[in-house]
Amino acid sequence: ANEDMAQSIISRTPVVPFGTSSVYPQISGIKPYHNDAVWPFVQAYWNLAAAKAKNEQALNAGLAAIYRASTLFGTHKELFVASNGDYRGTAVNSDKMLWSSTGCVSMIVRIFAGMEFHPDGISFSPFVPSWLTGDKTISNFLYRNSVLNITVKGTGNKIESFMIDSIDCEEYYVPTTLDGEHNITITLSNNEIAKQNINMTVQKWMPYTPIVKEIGDTAIITNVEENVKYNLYLNGEISEQIDSNAVILPQATNYTQYALAPISTTNGSGFIQRPIEYIPNGSLIMLQAESFATSGTSFIKDKAKARRFVEITTTKNTNLTFTVEIKEAGEYFIDVRYANGSGPINTENKCAIRSLMVNGNYAGPIIMPQRGIDEWLSTGNSNMQCVNLNQGINKISIEYRKPENINMNVDVNTALIDFIRIIKK
Repeated sequence: ANEDMAQSIISRTPVVPFGTSSVYPQISGIKPYHNDAVWPFVQAYWNLAAAKAKNEQALNAGLAAIYRASTLFGTHKELFVASNGDYRGTAVNSDKMLWSSTGCVSMIVRIFAGMEFHPDGISFSPFVPSWLTGDKTISNFLYRNSVLNITVKGTGNKIESFMIDSIDCEEYYVPTTLDGEHNITITLSNNEIAKQNINMTVQKWMPYTPIVKEIGDTAIITNVEENVKYNLYLNGEISEQIDSNAVILPQATNYTQYALAPISTTNGSGFIQRPIEYIPNGSLIMLQAESFATSGTSFIKDKAKARRFVEITTTKNTNLTFTVEIKEAGEYFIDVRYANGSGPINTENKCAIRSLMVNGNYAGPIIMPQRGIDEWLSTGNSNMQCVNLNQGINKISIEYRKPENINMNVDVNTALIDFIRIIKK
């Protein structure tokens, strides 16, 4: 972002009284984790951005969010509730969280001292809010073969003088070649930083995801809310806006996804429901996973039901390869029907990730998120990839590849594959 764009972003981003929430507006009925939560380390990134955009008002609010929480809790929590500032009620949390602690430390190093690390040294561009008067000192800062004692005097973001061992330096820089112990003194000019806007707002809750019942060519919304309209999307593009509980779905000749997004006049937009699909006759090829790999899984006790699935892990069935005969060359959608009971939908990090290969070429990732704790019979569709298939025989593989398919958990990257869909675009 250029300077104008950066300032616009920081001045317009919603900030609630306790910090900058990771999601805005919030989703009703879900415990705070990413939803309705402030993560101190994410707040630290916002603060770095606020300093870069020279927005002291946004920086002060962000610093308050970090310092208030760490002071009141007596530790650096992983996150806290955005709507009330407390850590109680969060879905998952912990004390002495490393990334929260480093986020707090970075405010001193990266903002008050303005240190930025480069391959050949450290540059300095401090930003000290007007309330933080007096000398700010960092002692015994170890940097390569040197020990730095850094003192920042004054406030503002303009350097009046920069001295290394009492010698004035024109460049505000410490090279990697510096050896031994050195004293760095940075004097700021106490300049007044031009006031910018901050978008302080109340916490808001997005409208409910529509619950849609399909009756013939009509979609009925069963949980209509007051002051909420619905945008109808056809294949990702807005077709029309409706303000009733029913919409007649436009006729289609090719594969089409219909989706409804709730739009509130006060609380912004919400999530679409699971899209309604129209698949023309003859456009769908379904390949059962057990037809090209050994089926069965210990995650499902009923052996008959277990035989529907092929289990994939980081060591089992790491390459599922099959061939499909296509009558007409062209663009096709490919996705996977899967189950993933490795964890809850709102926490943990056990999304199954695989690479889709088509005729030896990488076509994109296949993403299979968790669907609930031990929910190994709850199935859903992965993301879709649009690929070009040749007339005749095509070779398709779903592969576990390193490092691109390693998830955040590393060890648990598991799913059960039911079938693969290939749909003519």
